[in-house]
Amino acid sequence: MFSDCRFGSVTYRGREYRSDIVVHVDGTVTPRRKEISRRKHGTSHLMAEEELHELLEEKPDSIIIGSGIHGALKTGFRSEATVLPTCEAIKRYNDERSAGKRVAAIIHVTC
Repeated sequence: MFSDCRFGSVTYRGREYRSDIVVHVDGTVTPRRKEISRRKHGTSHLMAEEELHELLEEKPDSIIIGSGIHGALKTGFRSEATVLPTCEAIKRYNDERSAGKRVAAIIHVTC
């Protein structure tokens, strides 16, 4: 579960992350693969749909995208993912996990 959210970092399961992360259905964390969006859009502040492919293979009940503290990260696609400013996104993630859902997340920690 997430326990802290501030500009430039989030805390998940007691560990602080200062860069964008992906939280998989099983709760493991990997770095966000921003290079996918950089190649497609020339920036990592416009998320490419391909960033979701790995998570979709895990068959989550939901995917939550934390779009940054100020919500500046945009998605360049239509999806069933829930996109919220990061602090709201981690609250939603915690709520869904507490309800027993298989949830995954991509969390942007700045802007």
